[in-house]
Amino acid sequence: MVKLVPIGDVRASEYNPRKNDEKRLALTEMSLRKLGFLLPIYADKDGEILSGHQRHLVAERMGFYKIPVQYVDQEDLNSRKALNVLFNRATNDLQKQDTCTKIKKRLYNMDIDSMCAGLPDIEPGSEASYPCVYACRRIDTVQLAKKNHRDFDSHMKALAKALEKKTGSLMPVVIGPDMDVVNGIGRLQVAAEAGKKFIQCVEVTEDQREFASAMLNLLSMDFSMESEYADVLRYNSFMRERNTRETDAEGNCALGDGFFKGVFPNNNGRDFFKLEGDVLKAWTGRYGDKIVDFGAGKLNNTRTLRAAGVYVSAFEPYFVTTGDEIHKQKSLEIAERFLEEVESGVEYTSVFISSVFNSEPFMEDRKKIAAIAAALCYPKGQVVCWCQSNEAHQSTATKKKSVQDEARLTFDLDYEPNTILGDISKHPKVQKGHTREEMTGIFAPRFRKIKRLDLIQKFWYLEAIEPILDVDALADALDFEFDLPYPDGSTMGLAGRAREVFEKRLGVKLPGKEGSYGK
Repeated sequence: MVKLVPIGDVRASEYNPRKNDEKRLALTEMSLRKLGFLLPIYADKDGEILSGHQRHLVAERMGFYKIPVQYVDQEDLNSRKALNVLFNRATNDLQKQDTCTKIKKRLYNMDIDSMCAGLPDIEPGSEASYPCVYACRRIDTVQLAKKNHRDFDSHMKALAKALEKKTGSLMPVVIGPDMDVVNGIGRLQVAAEAGKKFIQCVEVTEDQREFASAMLNLLSMDFSMESEYADVLRYNSFMRERNTRETDAEGNCALGDGFFKGVFPNNNGRDFFKLEGDVLKAWTGRYGDKIVDFGAGKLNNTRTLRAAGVYVSAFEPYFVTTGDEIHKQKSLEIAERFLEEVESGVEYTSVFISSVFNSEPFMEDRKKIAAIAAALCYPKGQVVCWCQSNEAHQSTATKKKSVQDEARLTFDLDYEPNTILGDISKHPKVQKGHTREEMTGIFAPRFRKIKRLDLIQKFWYLEAIEPILDVDALADALDFEFDLPYPDGSTMGLAGRAREVFEKRLGVKLPGKEGSYGK
């Protein structure tokens, strides 16, 4: 239920991923002045805004004393962050490929002044400034759907359905005088397919319709995923339960593509529930018998290789058991054991980075992993990397057919090419496709020779040898990778320990800050 509340009763969240832009804030003000609040602001029970940050900011500037708010029950910080991203996407009628850059260009190419030139100003705080409160009415869902069904869209429907599930209700649909949907086609489709008899609608005049469409669908601030949401994207990079590989009757897990495609490019994981005989001989002939599984997921590949007699050191900062929730204590135990094995001085023949870079959200993070990999296989080992290419369809791939539509929801990001955001209603996660130049740019500074860089089924397979030990880059990488964030606000806290381990292993002194291990 929408309530008119004092504007000071709600407050902006600190993690809102939108970057304020004064030009678009000016358009927001024009929207409120000519249209009023067509949709309410959404906030949690404590008054933290989940959707409507810019309208709240502008309303304060304009002198609004009250604003329309619908309260939503969201308890923990991570669910509020996920919902904030979902609101930012699902409120507009947008396609997957509609990035912030694209819709901004479309908006700025419009003659906004002409659209609203004849529209009278609405007095802030007057009844007319709250159409979502005073002009919201129930419309027959079937009648409205018949009028607009040709505009139904599966992507917008999935977004609306996910938002309804999270908030417990559908936002109003904004319609014109002839019952054409101006904003909220996905919400209408959800209501129609659910058999709801009536749906809440806010009607704009014919004179307002074009301007309202531009403001509701194209007036969206740029995402700043690299700052406010950086840690969220990092700890949400974990392997999803739905992507767990098949097991055979004996409980052996199929080997991941990145661990065999370099030797057996035409096979699939089901061919390698076990490694034995000539297959094992060919595998160890290529990779050796002492490896690192860096970004080991659920340790399925680690277990398969260990069962074959291969020595494997596994590192996984975000280990998940069931329910797609990170098991922090288990993750720390894995990391501590990994460091103990590294400290022992075992000479690794290959360091695998398999299906890791797909979900590493930032290029700087991938380069840090490459620096650590070079140090792990120094001086005579190799790194083996498997990740999505830019030619692959970027999606939140799943190995299970029976997943909810919302798990497949994605939209394009534009802070890096070939990057999408998926799983946006629960655990927002980046998927990135790499170019050949990007792959070379990651590994060439850390290895003297890239021995192989092959495109196999739209995935990159890379082997790099002759690692370069760069103590400055390594120190920076260890400080980052072994102090990664967790959803509870804590960090791994093992950077100091990692420094000690690598200093001992390599016989070097790392520059920079001192670690805090044991303090």
